[in-house]
Amino acid sequence: MILIKKSRISSILYVVIPGLLLGCAIAESGTGKTPMVGGPCQYRSYPGQAEIISVSKSEAAPVSAGERYDVIFRFIPDGPIEELFARADDRSFSLLPDRVNPPDRAFVEKFDIRPGKRYECTLQVITKGTCTPLIFDFPSLTGSAASPR
Repeated sequence: MILIKKSRISSILYVVIPGLLLGCAIAESGTGKTPMVGGPCQYRSYPGQAEIISVSKSEAAPVSAGERYDVIFRFIPDGPIEELFARADDRSFSLLPDRVNPPDRAFVEKFDIRPGKRYECTLQVITKGTCTPLIFDFPSLTGSAASPR
Protein backbone atom coordinates (compact mmCIF):
# COMPACT_ATOMS: atom_id res chain seq x y z
CA MET A 1 0.00 0.00 0.00
CA ILE A 2 2.79 2.41 0.75
CA LEU A 3 4.22 1.80 -2.72
CA ILE A 4 0.87 2.58 -4.31
CA LYS A 5 0.55 5.86 -2.40
CA LYS A 6 4.10 6.84 -3.29
CA SER A 7 3.50 6.10 -6.98
CA ARG A 8 0.35 8.22 -6.98
CA ILE A 9 2.19 11.10 -5.37
CA SER A 10 5.04 10.66 -7.84
CA SER A 11 2.56 10.71 -10.72
CA ILE A 12 1.11 13.96 -9.48
CA LEU A 13 4.51 15.54 -8.97
CA TYR A 14 6.11 14.38 -12.20
CA VAL A 15 3.22 14.27 -14.69
CA VAL A 16 0.21 16.33 -13.68
CA ILE A 17 1.90 19.46 -12.30
CA PRO A 18 4.36 19.88 -15.21
CA GLY A 19 1.45 19.34 -17.61
CA LEU A 20 -0.53 22.13 -15.97
CA LEU A 21 2.47 24.47 -16.02
CA LEU A 22 3.10 23.71 -19.69
CA GLY A 23 -0.54 24.43 -20.49
CA CYS A 24 -0.34 27.80 -18.77
CA ALA A 25 2.86 28.65 -20.64
CA ILE A 26 1.28 27.77 -23.98
CA ALA A 27 -1.83 29.85 -23.18
CA GLU A 28 0.31 32.90 -22.52
CA SER A 29 2.13 32.38 -25.83
CA GLY A 30 5.22 34.03 -24.43
CA THR A 31 3.54 37.45 -24.33
CA GLY A 32 2.67 37.58 -20.67
CA LYS A 33 -0.94 38.36 -21.71
CA THR A 34 -4.02 36.24 -22.21
CA PRO A 35 -4.43 34.88 -25.74
CA MET A 36 -6.14 37.10 -28.31
CA VAL A 37 -9.68 36.04 -29.22
CA GLY A 38 -11.10 36.89 -32.62
CA GLY A 39 -8.29 38.89 -34.13
CA PRO A 40 -6.40 40.40 -35.70
CA CYS A 41 -9.15 41.20 -38.18
CA GLN A 42 -9.25 43.21 -41.38
CA TYR A 43 -12.25 44.83 -43.05
CA ARG A 44 -13.15 46.25 -46.47
CA SER A 45 -15.23 49.45 -46.49
CA TYR A 46 -18.30 50.04 -48.64
CA PRO A 47 -19.74 53.58 -48.47
CA GLY A 48 -23.43 54.08 -49.01
CA GLN A 49 -26.63 55.10 -47.28
CA ALA A 50 -28.88 53.58 -44.66
CA GLU A 51 -32.57 54.08 -45.39
CA ILE A 52 -34.85 53.81 -42.38
CA ILE A 53 -37.61 51.27 -42.99
CA SER A 54 -39.43 51.41 -39.66
CA VAL A 55 -39.33 52.87 -36.16
CA SER A 56 -41.42 51.24 -33.44
CA LYS A 57 -41.44 51.03 -29.67
CA SER A 58 -39.33 48.06 -28.59
CA GLU A 59 -40.95 45.32 -26.54
CA ALA A 60 -37.71 43.30 -26.34
CA ALA A 61 -35.45 45.87 -24.65
CA PRO A 62 -34.83 45.25 -20.93
CA VAL A 63 -36.81 47.44 -18.54
CA SER A 64 -33.52 48.71 -17.10
CA ALA A 65 -32.67 50.18 -20.53
CA GLY A 66 -35.70 52.50 -20.41
CA GLU A 67 -38.00 53.21 -23.36
CA ARG A 68 -36.31 52.01 -26.54
CA TYR A 69 -37.21 51.94 -30.22
CA ASP A 70 -36.60 49.24 -32.81
CA VAL A 71 -35.10 51.05 -35.79
CA ILE A 72 -34.85 48.89 -38.91
CA PHE A 73 -32.86 50.03 -41.95
CA ARG A 74 -31.64 48.75 -45.29
CA PHE A 75 -28.18 49.47 -46.63
CA ILE A 76 -27.83 50.96 -50.13
CA PRO A 77 -24.18 50.71 -51.24
CA ASP A 78 -22.63 53.26 -53.60
CA GLY A 79 -21.11 50.38 -55.60
CA PRO A 80 -21.03 46.60 -55.77
CA ILE A 81 -20.13 44.54 -52.70
CA GLU A 82 -17.56 41.84 -53.54
CA GLU A 83 -18.24 39.45 -50.66
CA LEU A 84 -21.33 37.34 -51.41
CA PHE A 85 -22.27 36.88 -47.74
CA ALA A 86 -22.38 40.65 -47.23
CA ARG A 87 -24.64 41.61 -50.10
CA ALA A 88 -27.55 43.47 -48.58
CA ASP A 89 -30.02 43.51 -51.48
CA ASP A 90 -33.12 42.26 -49.65
CA ARG A 91 -31.88 42.38 -46.07
CA SER A 92 -32.72 44.66 -43.20
CA PHE A 93 -30.67 45.48 -40.12
CA SER A 94 -31.24 46.91 -36.64
CA LEU A 95 -29.68 50.18 -35.54
CA LEU A 96 -27.96 49.64 -32.16
CA PRO A 97 -26.23 52.85 -30.97
CA ASP A 98 -24.59 51.20 -27.96
CA ARG A 99 -24.08 47.85 -29.77
CA VAL A 100 -26.52 46.18 -27.38
CA ASN A 101 -29.77 48.10 -26.96
CA PRO A 102 -31.98 49.82 -29.51
CA PRO A 103 -31.87 53.65 -29.45
CA ASP A 104 -33.82 55.59 -26.84
CA ARG A 105 -36.34 58.36 -27.51
CA ALA A 106 -33.71 61.12 -27.12
CA PHE A 107 -31.50 59.54 -29.83
CA VAL A 108 -34.45 59.07 -32.22
CA GLU A 109 -35.56 62.67 -31.73
CA LYS A 110 -32.07 64.20 -31.84
CA PHE A 111 -31.36 62.70 -35.28
CA ASP A 112 -34.97 62.88 -36.55
CA ILE A 113 -34.99 59.15 -37.26
CA ARG A 114 -38.11 58.21 -39.21
CA PRO A 115 -39.14 55.90 -42.08
CA GLY A 116 -37.86 56.99 -45.49
CA LYS A 117 -35.05 59.14 -44.14
CA ARG A 118 -31.50 58.31 -45.31
CA TYR A 119 -28.22 58.66 -43.47
CA GLU A 120 -24.62 58.43 -44.64
CA CYS A 121 -23.34 54.98 -43.70
CA THR A 122 -20.33 52.75 -44.34
CA LEU A 123 -20.54 48.97 -44.30
CA GLN A 124 -17.39 47.29 -42.96
CA VAL A 125 -17.10 43.68 -44.23
CA ILE A 126 -14.64 41.28 -42.65
CA THR A 127 -11.95 39.97 -45.00
CA LYS A 128 -9.59 38.35 -42.46
CA GLY A 129 -10.06 36.99 -38.94
CA THR A 130 -12.99 35.87 -36.84
CA CYS A 131 -14.42 39.17 -35.56
CA THR A 132 -17.89 40.58 -36.23
CA PRO A 133 -18.57 39.92 -39.95
CA LEU A 134 -20.54 43.12 -40.70
CA ILE A 135 -20.23 46.49 -38.97
CA PHE A 136 -22.16 49.61 -39.90
CA ASP A 137 -20.60 53.01 -39.20
CA PHE A 138 -22.86 56.06 -39.17
CA PRO A 139 -20.76 59.25 -39.23
CA SER A 140 -23.97 61.27 -39.62
CA LEU A 141 -25.37 59.89 -36.35
CA THR A 142 -22.51 60.76 -34.02
CA GLY A 143 -22.46 63.16 -31.16
CA SER A 144 -23.71 60.63 -28.64
CA ALA A 145 -21.70 58.59 -26.17
CA ALA A 146 -21.50 55.61 -28.50
CA SER A 147 -21.22 55.25 -32.25
CA PRO A 148 -24.28 53.56 -33.83
CA ARG A 149 -23.67 50.15 -35.35
